[in-house]
Amino acid sequence: MLTVFAHGTLLGPSQVAAHMRGKVSVHELSLAGNKHATAGKIEKASATVVNAFNKLDVAGVWGDGKTVAADGSQIDTWENNLLAETSIRYGGHGGIAYRHVSNTYVALFSHFIPCGVWEAVYIIEGC
Repeated sequence: MLTVFAHGTLLGPSQVAAHMRGKVSVHELSLAGNKHATAGKIEKASATVVNAFNKLDVAGVWGDGKTVAADGSQIDTWENNLLAETSIRYGGHGGIAYRHVSNTYVALFSHFIPCGVWEAVYIIEGC
């Protein structure tokens, strides 16, 4: 559960371990995350959460889910990273968290892309 919390909140294993007062180590959290989290499992879990949210009454308050918008946000990363670039559009160094969001405020899918990628490809093709 702590591994899910560490990665789900984007705190990471180091921050969670630092605040657990010695009850869990960075190595334990990292090992659990690396051993049990795969891209397929994360996508499956994301779909489960989105589908569960869609069943709630609150999802229909914002819309009927028939329209979608694109949202790109620049996220700072380490400079020595394959996705890290300087973004003229966002005015920072890092990558772009790119999402398609329905009018029910549910992220239908998302990608983390380099700043130099032509974002229109993701809008048109829905990759």
